[in-house]
Amino acid sequence: MEISYQVSEEKFKEIYQRNVDRVYRISLLYLKNSSEAEDATQDIFIKFLEKPIGFNDYDHEKAWFIVVSKNYCKDALKCWWKSRRIDIESLPEISYKEEESNVMDMFEVLLSLPKKYKIVMYLYYYEEYSIRQISDILNRKESTIQTQLSRGRDILKQKLGGINNGSEKPKEGF
Repeated sequence: MEISYQVSEEKFKEIYQRNVDRVYRISLLYLKNSSEAEDATQDIFIKFLEKPIGFNDYDHEKAWFIVVSKNYCKDALKCWWKSRRIDIESLPEISYKEEESNVMDMFEVLLSLPKKYKIVMYLYYYEEYSIRQISDILNRKESTIQTQLSRGRDILKQKLGGINNGSEKPKEGF
């Protein structure tokens, strides 16, 4: 028998404010489209409202939203519609584009990483999870997580032209 928890409007607002950015960023990592990430974020919070969870603590809450976001996005990517459509953002631009600045937003650089490195790098740098915690969340071996972090750092180093050799966690935003 399931126990149904009721969440007050005030409590929901608190949980929403603490987790909405995290859920959106994870969704964006997987789905690579801001409008789909917004839809995923909305659906995940609706899911929470329909069947509220009694969280043990803040870490339990945070982990639940990360895992649910990851699973929701993986399911969305399996959808037949997703595989048979062309994303408008992937079409070549027709208008004239001036020279692009060499400075890229760090999150955009993260989005450009291969799929297997994105979520690991995000959880480590943005969410400040340990390698052990990431391995638990993603159901991967710790050695796999370490390798993916190392290779992800190498790719970032190449993309950024050698900025931050990966020996320490970057400050503010990455």
